[in-house]
Amino acid sequence: MNGRQRTLAALDHKEPDRVPLDFGGRHTTLHLYAHEALMRHLGISGPKPHIRSYHTYLVEPDPQLLQRFERVSALFFPRAPSGYIFRIGPETNTYVDEWGTTYHMPPDGYYYDMHTVPLADAETEADLEKFRWPNPTDPARITGLPEQIQATHTAGEKVIIVCGAMPGLWEHSWYMFGLEQAFVNLASNEQLMQAFTERVMEWQIAYWDMLLSQVGDSVDLVQLNEDLGTQNGPMMSPTTFRRIYKPRMRRLIASIKRKTKARIYLHSCGSIYRMIPDLIDIGVEVLNPVQVNAAEMDSARLKREFGKDLTFWGGGCDPVIMGTGTPRQVVEDVKRRIHDLAPGGGFVFGSVHNIQANVPPVNIVAMFDAAREFGGYPITG
Repeated sequence: MNGRQRTLAALDHKEPDRVPLDFGGRHTTLHLYAHEALMRHLGISGPKPHIRSYHTYLVEPDPQLLQRFERVSALFFPRAPSGYIFRIGPETNTYVDEWGTTYHMPPDGYYYDMHTVPLADAETEADLEKFRWPNPTDPARITGLPEQIQATHTAGEKVIIVCGAMPGLWEHSWYMFGLEQAFVNLASNEQLMQAFTERVMEWQIAYWDMLLSQVGDSVDLVQLNEDLGTQNGPMMSPTTFRRIYKPRMRRLIASIKRKTKARIYLHSCGSIYRMIPDLIDIGVEVLNPVQVNAAEMDSARLKREFGKDLTFWGGGCDPVIMGTGTPRQVVEDVKRRIHDLAPGGGFVFGSVHNIQANVPPVNIVAMFDAAREFGGYPITG
């Protein structure tokens, strides 16, 4: 089996020859500093990698690393809209995204942190009306993508993931109001949050309609973001989620499903166990990153309760062990996750979210080598 065949079998909840591995994919890539350390550790030289996300300082891995490990996915991100130019200010080390949110990396920092937001003082729907919303159907966003996606589909080597042009319905509110103010608004100004969420949903529907009208038949997964969890539990009560966000996520997913047979891949960090039945109910089919060290996110329990409905993408090793443990501890945890999540298919192995700057390269090698060694079907041990 090649990577595409192996992954499609897993997505169909069938057991392929071995568990598919996704190094360097969506939410399974690595920080620039971890990439540099891994290259040095393996004695590989190459050009400076492309920064995939400046906000989180993630890279597109060197092709030599992709050969050393395995990546089953081909990723397609939207382009910049017309009129927007990405630029990092040399004196301030800041940049502004198309929405007007400013990001800054402090001296010796690891990320470009959110610094100022455009709707910090918004209180009413009228304030939303005054904001100049970017155009979701700007053709520049998908220039060249249909041709590239079709070529990759024809090659038949990798599953095709198309990525969203903005964060999720709830998550985008952090970048527009500020994280603290988003929570304040959720608690004390629901009318504003309802109106904002409705606009974000309509924006996303318009974007996906434009893209999938051209490539829907060639896509395997549509990737959505909606971070709903903290380390210890959901960010909001299930009641609040069901009142504000679930109906709109349902409408968004239904709109996407009218344009494609692709599966819905949702990235949602943290402890989201209590949200998973709702996510399945609205059409989520693939869950990432499967944060196994968060509260209520035991991998065996997730597989037992939700494994018939979900494919788990990620979940490969407790991230604390990855960052602070020994290679032997990494191997043992990988064996545990494969034992829990792989039987019956429905599992694509990857890091639990992107590999961070402090992760020792020996642990990265240990994780993926162990996944290859112990990921053959039938799963034993």
